[in-house]
Amino acid sequence: MGKLLRNPFGILQDFLAYAFYHYGKLIFNRPRLFALGPLILTIILSFGILNVRIEDDLRFLYSPSDSLSRVEYEAHKVFSGDSSNSSFVSLTVERKDETDKNLLTKEMAEALKKLNKFSLESIKIELGGEMVDFGKEICAPSTECTNNNLIVTIFLDTFWSEKLRQDARISIEYPTMQFFENKFFLPTHFYGVTLGGKLGIESIEMVHLIYLVPSYKHYTSDEVSKAFEKSLKEHLARDDVPFKTSMFSLSILKDEMQKNATYTIPFISLTILLLMSFTVGSCMTSDWVTSKPIEAMTGILTSSMAIVSALGLLFAFGEPFINQVTVMPFIALAIGVDDVYVMLGAWQDTKRSLPPEKRMALALSEAGSAISVTSLTSIFSFGIGTYSSTPAIAIFCRFVCVAVMFDWFYQLTFFTGVMALGARREAAGYHCIFVWKRCDREEIEKAKSPLAISPTRYFFEEIFAPFICNPFTRIGVLIIYVIYLLLSFYGCSLLTPNLTPSRLVVDDSPLIPYLHLAESRIWAEGLIGRVYVNNAPDFSKSPEQMDRIMQLVNELESTPYSMGPNSTSFWLNDFNNYRQFFAQDDSRFYETLHSFLQVSFNSHWQTNLIWDTANRTYQKGARVEKFLFTTAFKIADWNVRSELLLTWRNITGRYPEFDALVFDENNFYSDQMLELQTTILSSLGTAIITLMTVCILFIAESSIVFWVAFTLVSMDIGTAGFLSLWGADLDPTTVVNILMSIGQCIDFSTHVGYRIYRSEYEDPDERIRDALGAIGWPVVQAGTSTLLAIVVMILVPSSAVRMFARTSVLVVATGLFHGLLILPIIVRSFAPHAKAHKPSHH
Repeated sequence: MGKLLRNPFGILQDFLAYAFYHYGKLIFNRPRLFALGPLILTIILSFGILNVRIEDDLRFLYSPSDSLSRVEYEAHKVFSGDSSNSSFVSLTVERKDETDKNLLTKEMAEALKKLNKFSLESIKIELGGEMVDFGKEICAPSTECTNNNLIVTIFLDTFWSEKLRQDARISIEYPTMQFFENKFFLPTHFYGVTLGGKLGIESIEMVHLIYLVPSYKHYTSDEVSKAFEKSLKEHLARDDVPFKTSMFSLSILKDEMQKNATYTIPFISLTILLLMSFTVGSCMTSDWVTSKPIEAMTGILTSSMAIVSALGLLFAFGEPFINQVTVMPFIALAIGVDDVYVMLGAWQDTKRSLPPEKRMALALSEAGSAISVTSLTSIFSFGIGTYSSTPAIAIFCRFVCVAVMFDWFYQLTFFTGVMALGARREAAGYHCIFVWKRCDREEIEKAKSPLAISPTRYFFEEIFAPFICNPFTRIGVLIIYVIYLLLSFYGCSLLTPNLTPSRLVVDDSPLIPYLHLAESRIWAEGLIGRVYVNNAPDFSKSPEQMDRIMQLVNELESTPYSMGPNSTSFWLNDFNNYRQFFAQDDSRFYETLHSFLQVSFNSHWQTNLIWDTANRTYQKGARVEKFLFTTAFKIADWNVRSELLLTWRNITGRYPEFDALVFDENNFYSDQMLELQTTILSSLGTAIITLMTVCILFIAESSIVFWVAFTLVSMDIGTAGFLSLWGADLDPTTVVNILMSIGQCIDFSTHVGYRIYRSEYEDPDERIRDALGAIGWPVVQAGTSTLLAIVVMILVPSSAVRMFARTSVLVVATGLFHGLLILPIIVRSFAPHAKAHKPSHH
């Protein structure tokens, strides 16, 4: 015992081999009990699926749970009553005519105003089976709704009215427009603007209409906006509408994201069919007694039971269903079926002349610990992912982790029970498919022959192993490996964080045109940032704070991406102009503000202020407690957006007394982009540490542990690097894929490394022969079955799902390359003196 304590390497190994040996005997004597228990458990757990709850709010799934964007969103909700009381529908409008894209003609202007007027006044929407007049009943009570696209209407009216254009109080100087006392920022609605000509603006290629939709009676704004979208789409489909349009809203985005799952689910049946055909085919031997088709089918059933149990258990505990979970069955099937090959491979490895009980015990003592090593490492590597600060990644990892746990448990109970029944059948000489029919004597004798060697074992032992142990082959493969490493590192250096929303939806999604326009036009030509000041100073008591506020505004206006003071819309600027006409009495600040807001063309500022109604400090009522102002920015791409967000936060951080926050709908995604690289690095690091720990417990040879860990790192770098060369950016989908590849890569190297360590031969060439003879074919089966489980997904018309399939193809390719070539060659070249394993005799 003292010796064991001094050397932690391989502590579990001999103990587990001993335990599994006796467990194999136990199962052989009571197979039906072990087979029935898990079936009953699966049926009970499956009822949890009734409790399924779908979570599809992308903003929360993809932003880290402790991120500032959540705080900014809460501040935004106070002003807008977002999602429960107010949602939005965006519409881009372009001309149908490709040759003339200009919308700034008289007839187009009339058609645009008519479309906006129809949307706000005449449209009827269907709510709960009855038709409701959107304009009168829903929109009229809300000022925000009736003012929808006011800038568009005012601009078009002014532009085409000789009389208005001659008024000295009105001027259009793109990007702003002065309209009496109001200043409007045009790039919130007009894009592709060409300046010049008599009137200052020659043409406009796209108009962006934004409808803020309020809630109505007991219907939330999301439900109202869905009905509004439907009626608007019907109207836009008419022949007399001269526009090409694309529409966006959060509910459309949710529906489109849902399609990733809906499109993928039908492929699961095809996957199971392919897996069954391959597994059954690859478990057949040269006779009808020792073949294992029923066991192969049961192996797939075992993984399916694990998937159902995991889903049932987690849904019962309230875990939500998210789109990524659709991929979980594919991974669980791939990992589970791998274990089946190892178990059946270990059985075929035992001497056929031994009694079946002894063969069962020996097979389990070999395979039990082998699948425990890989299951433990998979559970740990996905287990680490469950602590991710991004909810989508954490939820996905939880599902896979629990599925792998169930899979391991069912393999060692249900599947082993079925295997024991098969062992009895084989010993008695019954047919492998028609299990009630006994084979003829010749067949049985052939099956019992102690000299029988499977063709696959012969290939790996006699042809493949000597080939890779040859010094020339080893040098050649190591040169190829160096090229592989260089390409991988080059690929990794190209990985840049980038979130392209159009990649998150399916290929035929109606959202794609809108998302492309958003990236190329809307954000690039003018993006409005809302600044919420949550702790407004008391301007009556401390008028000097006015300069401080103006300083904050000025700093935000002078960032490299800002569109300058012209783009700022701030009630205080207008109010200060108004105050000039009165005695500058600071103590009457809020009374003057009240009278300012009574003037009709100033009333729209009312929505930007929240009054402190609890403290009536002034005769005329309250002071302003919170307010908002907006200013515009231009951004080229997502990296600039993340940079801009950090700049905003640095600026507002310098004015802690105002508790100011800058909000933009996309802050959620930017926050996540900022976290992605750390997520990947920490996951990789922890996965490698856990893998080393597990290997140390199972493998008593330090040099082999080191090289197994080395190949794991090499496989992950390869997967990430080649993914990047294959067109992936660093986005949430890629992060989930890379995390998943860590879990899948483990199987290949660990099985091979573990089996090389278990070999009883001293001679390095003999060890590689023995190990590859035993594990080579199960590893090839595992790789091929994973490919079959996943390759189907390349057919799914969704870029997120295709990227997942590409990752898996790379995982299998790098896995087989490392497991069958690199690891044996490295161990043969750099650890030839590894000690032979002396099995403990049972």
